Amino acid sequence: MAKIVTAFGTPHTPFLPEQVSKAPGQLKPEAMMNEVRQRLEKAKPDVIIVFTSDHFVNFFYDHFPAFCIGVIDEAETTPETGCNMPHYSLRGHKKMAAALHRAALKSNFDLATAQEIKLEHTIMVPLHFITPDMNIPIIPIYNGGLAPPAPSARRCYSLGRMVRRFVEDWDGDERVALMASGSVSLEVGGPRDTSWFDEPWVETVKGLIRKGDYQGVARRATEQKMLAAGNVAHELLNWTTVFGALDGALPDYLDSQRGSVFAAWDLEDGR
Repeated sequence: MAKIVTAFGTPHTPFLPEQVSKAPGQLKPEAMMNEVRQRLEKAKPDVIIVFTSDHFVNFFYDHFPAFCIGVIDEAETTPETGCNMPHYSLRGHKKMAAALHRAALKSNFDLATAQEIKLEHTIMVPLHFITPDMNIPIIPIYNGGLAPPAPSARRCYSLGRMVRRFVEDWDGDERVALMASGSVSLEVGGPRDTSWFDEPWVETVKGLIRKGDYQGVARRATEQKMLAAGNVAHELLNWTTVFGALDGALPDYLDSQRGSVFAAWDLEDGR
């Protein structure tokens, strides 16, 4: 059977690649990305299931599903203002993604599907640093929290549990990585300055992660609390989905800068 061998989470700050290119080896976020990259390389995954949020590249208010899985053979990046990265092409794992979609429906998770997607910074900024060779296929699962009302954190946690069951039942030997993309506290284009973040909330979430109390995060991450932490702080839902698949495993790496958390889990022992 397949197994989840690692999980990780990072922010997807769009201007980070350019910042790092201008000051290599000098920025803390680059060092934290490298910590995560080293752990992913050690795990040697065959596929990465990516839990992310689309920032109005594939979806808009007139068509914004609560959850959508990309059932793709291949996808390419699209140019974005403020995100200076090379053009990338990534393979998907279409067979596994299609099976995951069917398993989700049987488990009462009504995921939409997309057979064509454009890759944007919410996926590509983490992978730019963590898998620079772009040689690991992905299965993207989008969360519609950017356009409230959002799925609840508890629903996302349950989706993560379902994904874990699917991987364990999958008739294959893939080594699977899980990726959570996004920040815990962040305001973009809202009334608060982008330098603002909810430090007590970030420390609360970090403390719960450190203890492995992932259900505690799901209980506390109400829609009101996430909105209070920033107009895009719903990105925590991507993390909460991964938490549901961890079975209580503790992180072997955890750090943060302002409203962004970086974490990695070694799950090789099957936990």
